[in-house]
Amino acid sequence: MKTKDILLVDDDIDYLHFLSKLLKSEGFDVSTALGGINALETLKHNKFKMMITDFNMPEINGVELATKAKEQRSDMRIILATGGELSKIAGYAANAGISELFSKPMELPKFLAVIRSSLLSGQNMLA
Repeated sequence: MKTKDILLVDDDIDYLHFLSKLLKSEGFDVSTALGGINALETLKHNKFKMMITDFNMPEINGVELATKAKEQRSDMRIILATGGELSKIAGYAANAGISELFSKPMELPKFLAVIRSSLLSGQNMLA
């Protein structure tokens, strides 16, 4: 089974397409999942080096998704993005194995630099 670079998860299809296109243009091998339940199903059948997920999703939030994803793929790095207040979820995120937090809208150069660095180093940044 080939390991892909990134699984991108969001419940906003327009944002999912935008970010997927951006990451692919940067040379990353990207798959997408519309929401957390679809992401968990995708993880059953594919390996990824990294998952980038939204926090606020209707079926399962990004922290819950990260916890379940780490049960399936403990070595996968996870980045969480949210339009909410980072300080309110930082502790939960760290406990779930999330390596980096970003506020939406993201500062794209920094976001891309963190992804490149993480994938090249093969290490978690916070966890």
